[in-house]
Formats: sequence, structure tokens, C-alpha cells
Amino acid sequence: MRGSESKPSVGIVTIFDCDNYGAELQAYALPRALRARGFDARLIDYPFYKSPRFRRTPLAAPALPLSPLNALKERAMACRRACLRRLAGRAVRRRDAAFAAFREAIPRTGAFLSFDDLLRAPPAFDAYLTGSDQVWNPRMGATLRPYFLDFLPEGARRLAYAASFGVPTLPPPAEAQYRRWLSRYEAVGCREASGVALMGRLCPSVPTAQVLDPTLLLTARDWRAVAAPPDAARPYLLVYELVRAPGLWPLARRWAAALGLDVLRLCGAPWERPRPGVRAVADAGPADFVGLFANASAVVTTSFHGTAFSLLFSKPFYSVIPAGMANAGRQRSLLEAVGLEDRLIPEREAAALRPGEGPDWGRVGARLEAARADSLAFLGRALEGGSRHAP
Repeated sequence: MRGSESKPSVGIVTIFDCDNYGAELQAYALPRALRARGFDARLIDYPFYKSPRFRRTPLAAPALPLSPLNALKERAMACRRACLRRLAGRAVRRRDAAFAAFREAIPRTGAFLSFDDLLRAPPAFDAYLTGSDQVWNPRMGATLRPYFLDFLPEGARRLAYAASFGVPTLPPPAEAQYRRWLSRYEAVGCREASGVALMGRLCPSVPTAQVLDPTLLLTARDWRAVAAPPDAARPYLLVYELVRAPGLWPLARRWAAALGLDVLRLCGAPWERPRPGVRAVADAGPADFVGLFANASAVVTTSFHGTAFSLLFSKPFYSVIPAGMANAGRQRSLLEAVGLEDRLIPEREAAALRPGEGPDWGRVGARLEAARADSLAFLGRALEGGSRHAP
């Protein structure tokens, strides 16, 4: 599979097909942004290990063994999820169908359902890109090798865009292996400042930059073209509580009452419990997610991608850090880039917060556009440079 004379073809490996809004949206956005700039970019259809399509083989075992506690958590969460999916019934089926329909819009290769498949017959591209999300998280419950492009022969062009380690530091036993994997990359774009710092310690010779999440490479106009209109008769405040934070609810209710808004809750999973006076949206797919943010009057969220889409659509918002969250680096890095650090608040402060005036969206939009231009320039230089030392 070859690109034009001037633009290389690009195969992207990222977290995909995992019933998660942010994962599906970033998987859609990166090839779309590259194709708009003349690259023949496709997702390599390697499903995430939590996908029902994923095939476990001996090679699927984590390269960095999980601790007994994390291994137990993985098994317990999988069992709980399976039980809850059965109980949720119709909403799960509608949601699954909406996710499947959205994935059809993503240009991709044929399916590689196991790491064995990738090793046996790697897809042919001029360059290979590790995509966004927590692709390099050492706590992943399956092998990390696909996300380090370890199925490719020596000499293949390896790059990364908006990759995240998911942690600010690595366990010492993992560092040597990560250095070996990362030393083969020509250039690495990290989503968080902590990732850039970690790359500097592990592989200082690999050109590295902080870049935007792929969803932010597309404009509000791009996203409105794929948004599904929400079923809402009145203006609403949207709550997207991906990570549980009970302390955000007093803020959400008080803010909605002050603005005369209904409260809609976008459920992270179809089986989440209803809340009094709150309308739950349990069966939304990714296109519905975009539509809910595009049409909201205000947003309260604990999600990185909830924060990103609030920015994209210039919605008044607060991004709440749940009490048990140890690392809010994703939201912090993004909001610092656009000068909205004050919109990131710890859960313990949310209940007493009195929302003030909205941001200066002209200033925020200009900073976001500048960051988008820088990120796209990084991508272009990395892909077209063809050199280990591309800037």
C-alpha cells in the first residue's frame, strides 16, 4: 500500500473497538486529519484486548506482568461488566449498534484479531504511527508490543502521535524494555507534558514534542458534520461523569438551576443508576456523544474527552478531578495550553464553587488554533522527513 509520490501511506495502531467514547473518537480523528492533508492514512484494525473480537493467544500475555492485585481487578471488572451488560439488555444493544455504525466511517485495514496475525503478515505502509490514548500504559492487561509497533521489521519507519504513558513514571523493571522499544522511533508526539519529560529521560535522542489529542486536530465544523442531534426539548446542562465524583453534583444542579437548564447525564455505561431529576442518556454512540456536547448550554465532566469537546464547541464547563484520581495530567496539560487552568477543579472544591463569567472564547480559540497548527506541523515534518533526525 503506497502513498502518492509526495505523501507516504500511513498505518495507525491505537486503542480501538473498546466501547469507549474517547477511544473511538480519537481513532476516527487521526486518519481523518491526515487524509484531509493528502496522506493515505488508515487504522490498522487491531481491536483492543477488551473487545469481543480480540483473540487471546500466548503472545497476548502482558510483556510487563500485572501485579497480583491488578490482575485480580482485571478479572473482577470483566466479570462485573459481563453481568451488567446482560442486565442492561436493550440499552446495551442500541449502544453497541451505534458504536459499530460509527466505526464503519473509519478508514481501516482488514482485521488483525491477535498479535500473532500482525506478526504473521504485517500490513504494508510507507510509515507506521502509534496513535493516541494510553497506548503505552504499563498497567495494560495485554501485550504492549503492537502499540510499540513491535511486529514490524527493522528499518520500518516508526513514529508516534499523541501517545500517552498514562502514568508520570514507569516501574523500574519496565524502563529497560521501554528504552529498547522507543529507541526505534524517528519522532514521538506525546499528549501530556509528563510524557515529554518521561521520553527525555528514557530516550533523549528521539525528537519529542507535546501535541494535541487527535480529536482536537478537527474543528468544531468537522465534528458537527458527524454529530447526531440530541433528543432534548429544552436547553440542558450536560454531565459526563466518566470517573465517579459525587462532589460534582451539587455544582451541576446549582449551575443548571441558575441558568434555567435541564440536567442531562451522558452515561459512561448503559447500566449506570438513575439520579432524581436527571435525565440519563444510556444508549448513546460516539456520534450522539458529539451531538450532546455540540448542543449543550454548559458542561460538568470528569473526562478528558469531555473537556476536549467542551473546548471544541466553546461551551462553559468545569472539569472536575475526582478525589481518588492520582493523575489529572491529561486535562491539566490541555487546559494550560489554552489558558483555562481555572476550569480544572478538585472534587472537594466543586460543591462550594460559584460559577463565574464564561471564558474569553476568542482568546481560547486563538490559542487552540495555534496549538492545532503546531501539532499538524509536527505530524507533517515527522511523516515527510523520512529521517531519524527530523525536527
